[in-house]
Amino acid sequence: MSNTIRACTYVEKGGVGKTTTAAHLGVAAAQHHDVEVALVDLAGTQNDLATQFGLRDRVDEVREIEAVFGDNWDTIVDLKPNIIEDMTLATGEGPDLIPSSPGLDGKEANLTNVPREERFSILDEFVTDQLSEYDFVLIDLPGKEDNIALNGLHACEHVVAPLVPGAFEIHQIDRLAADLDGLLESYGANPRLSLVLPNRWERRQRLEDDLLDELEETYPDELGPVVRKSRDVANHQREGRTLFAVDENELLSTAVEARDAFAAATDQLLEAIQNA
Repeated sequence: MSNTIRACTYVEKGGVGKTTTAAHLGVAAAQHHDVEVALVDLAGTQNDLATQFGLRDRVDEVREIEAVFGDNWDTIVDLKPNIIEDMTLATGEGPDLIPSSPGLDGKEANLTNVPREERFSILDEFVTDQLSEYDFVLIDLPGKEDNIALNGLHACEHVVAPLVPGAFEIHQIDRLAADLDGLLESYGANPRLSLVLPNRWERRQRLEDDLLDELEETYPDELGPVVRKSRDVANHQREGRTLFAVDENELLSTAVEARDAFAAATDQLLEAIQNA
């Protein structure tokens, strides 16, 4: 692997805030740590990351990420050495974005026909060959263990797992940690669970307090700050901006807490990666 930091947001479940987390961690890394960040959306065909940055209407302007998983990718690169320029959109908040594309679902199915020894290294090779100029590549993965997700886990060294409150969700984190331990033997990948991020948690709720105690005991090094639930997150997402792009006097107090938690989580993640 290159010196580029590689991480992904991943839990085998939808609706836990993977995309919101990826966007805010990417912006915090770019703005607070002065690193070149590439966000890669592999989470689905809705292009939620593009929507987060108000870029949904511009997705058709760029070459689709699904081409990376196609048979003619090498030919495309030979014809267009600066292919990344055709694949990225500037978010206006620091990171560059490689948006998702509608053909990813079809490529996921086609990957089943690729020999096993080649199937899960495609994205790894793409990051190495095409994204080495970035300091930090953060990939938003689908909430299911499919061929695309396994490509992402193979390409990444660090996994960020957002966690909404609930005993079942904590069980999923435990399962994820166990699955990551088995990826090296099964698929040749060796990512580590580097950040467990409590997301959309309420204040002063007994259930949340008890769950946090359990998390602190099980994941003392990986547990990040609590991102408080705030309707401002979704409101500003619909406007096409993260909380970092909003003046503090326009934010609810819960949103200020959420923004600061994302910033602190980014600090923690980058420090953990540096010390790994």
